[in-house]
Amino acid sequence: MWAGLVSGVTPCMVALSAPFWSRKANELGPRRVMMFILATLMLAVGAAGFAQTPSQLLVLRTLQGLVGGFVPIGLGIIVLITPEERVPWAMGLYQASMVMGLVFGPLMGGLAADLLGYRAPFFMFSILSGLCLLGVYLLMPNLQHTHKVDSNESQWSLIKSFLAIPRVRLLVVMQFLCNFGITGIGPILPLYIKHYMHMNDEFVATIVGIIIFGAGLFSALASISISKITERLTMPRIVFTATWAVGSLFILQYIMPSIWGLGIFRAIAGFFMGFITPIANTLISKAVPIERRGIVFGAVSSVAMMGNVLGPVLSGMIARAFGYGAVFWSTAAIFFVAALFIYRSLVIPSES
Repeated sequence: MWAGLVSGVTPCMVALSAPFWSRKANELGPRRVMMFILATLMLAVGAAGFAQTPSQLLVLRTLQGLVGGFVPIGLGIIVLITPEERVPWAMGLYQASMVMGLVFGPLMGGLAADLLGYRAPFFMFSILSGLCLLGVYLLMPNLQHTHKVDSNESQWSLIKSFLAIPRVRLLVVMQFLCNFGITGIGPILPLYIKHYMHMNDEFVATIVGIIIFGAGLFSALASISISKITERLTMPRIVFTATWAVGSLFILQYIMPSIWGLGIFRAIAGFFMGFITPIANTLISKAVPIERRGIVFGAVSSVAMMGNVLGPVLSGMIARAFGYGAVFWSTAAIFFVAALFIYRSLVIPSES
C-alpha cells in the first residue's frame, strides 16, 4: 500500500499544482518561480533520503509534487522567446529532453540504488536539482510576460475558458491519452511477458527495461525531427497519422508471438507518440489569444497530466477484469476514436 501511495502521490500533486505555478510565473516572471521550485525540490528530495518511516517519505513526496509544476513554465518560456516558425522545433526538443529524462532517470536511479544503497538516488537527485538551480540563476535571463492575468480571475475560470475552445479541448485529451498510453502499459508489461511469453523471471526486468528504453529513445528521435516533418505535412495531418499509427501498433504489440516483436512494435509506437505532444502543444498555443499563451499550458496541463495518474490505475483494473490483452485492445480503441475526432475537427478544416 505504501509503495503505491508514495509513487502515485507525486504525479497527482504535480497535476493539481501545475496551474498555480504557471500563473505565478506569469505574475512574477518564470526565472524567479523556477528558482523557488528547484530550491524546494533540492531540499525536499535531499530530506527524503533521510526519511525513517513511510509516512515521512509520503509527506516529502507530496511536497515534491506540489512544487513539480515546472514543465508548463518551460512551455510558456518557449512560446515567449521562440519565433513563431520555430515553435514546433523548440517544442520537439523540449519534449525529447523530458522523454530522455524519464528513460535514463529510472536506469541511473536503479544503478545508484544497487551500488550505493536505496538512499543514494535521493541525494543524487537533490544534487542535480541544485545544479539546475545554479544554471537557472546564472544563465536564464529575467524574462517577463508582457500580458498579465487578471488577479481577480480564478484558476478554475481560466481552465474553463481554455477548455471551452474545441481545438484546445481535443488536443488536451490527446495529451491525456498519450500519457495514459505510456504509463498504462508499463505496470502490466512484466506480468504480460511473464505469463504469455513464458520468460524466465530472472530476465523479465532486464527485458522490460530494454523495451522501455527503446520506446523512449525512438520517441525522443521523433520529437527532435518534427521541424523537418512539418515542412512536408501539416501539423493536424501529422497528429492524425501518429494517433492512428499508435492505435494500430498497440494491436500489433498484442499479437506478436515473441518478446522481440513486442519490443520492436513498442519502439515504433514510441516513435509516433513522440510527434503527438509537441505538435499538440504548438497547436494549443496557436489556438488561444496571444495574451494568454504564457499561461495556457499550466491551466490545461493538469488535465493532460492526469493520464500519468490514471493510466496505471485503469490499466490494472482492466487487466484484472478482462485480462492483460484487454489493456492493449482498449488503449488501441481509444486512440482510433481520438484519430477520427482529430480528422474531423482538425484535418478537414485545415485542408479544405
